[in-house]
Amino acid sequence: MSSQAAGPFGSGPSRPNGDRRVALTGPASERAAKRWIDAVYTVPGWKPLHFPLVKIVAKAIPKARVGLLPTFVAVTSQNALPALKRLWDSRTDVRESKHAAVGVATARAMRALGIDPAIVVPPGDEGAKVLAEKLIAATDAGQTVLWPRGDRANDLREYLVIAGRQVEDPIAYRTEDLEGSVLPKQLNAAFFASPSAVSVWLRTPDTPRVTAIAIGQTTHAELAPEYARFSRIVRLAQPSPKALSETLAGL
Repeated sequence: MSSQAAGPFGSGPSRPNGDRRVALTGPASERAAKRWIDAVYTVPGWKPLHFPLVKIVAKAIPKARVGLLPTFVAVTSQNALPALKRLWDSRTDVRESKHAAVGVATARAMRALGIDPAIVVPPGDEGAKVLAEKLIAATDAGQTVLWPRGDRANDLREYLVIAGRQVEDPIAYRTEDLEGSVLPKQLNAAFFASPSAVSVWLRTPDTPRVTAIAIGQTTHAELAPEYARFSRIVRLAQPSPKALSETLAGL
């Protein structure tokens, strides 16, 4: 198996000034992780190490998978935007449809691409459910919601179909585990942004015994049965960089 090199913030022994280090096992890209990295730097005595355990691979959305004029386009992750942008370029009817987003960061990225979402809901474990409720209230039975999704997601579709909405859910990106990662030994904590990253960590031999920080309930549930592998397991009060900095400050 191939080894993954440490991220740009370095690995190896603790810094001479005694800073503790937290591995950010996600978000997968440095661009998406920047706000989380910056949040760690605001906490005296902590340094971040961006060390993703999964990678995101964008997939083109076949035009044949998208019907005419969806009532709403639901965007639950920034990872869907590269594929969705290509679809917008070739399908003006999709671009001109109303859009909905989970998370302020996703909404901000959409606005940068010229799309102002009509609905924005907070991120987190209940994000898909809250978005479904908003979409159900804004549509009629039989109308179509286009949801460009990741290959490991299905929750939004289930909520909408039960409520009588049509759902087109082409895969816009897939998540791939980075097996064979060589984890740095000198760590004090590890932040997990998804259950997928937890799974890779647990399959990796000789992982250091650190404080595990879960972004939310679903990720926490993946960690909980393996509590003996960690010095402790904590969950963020909210899935936000600010909550991560507050958690680290309390450790």
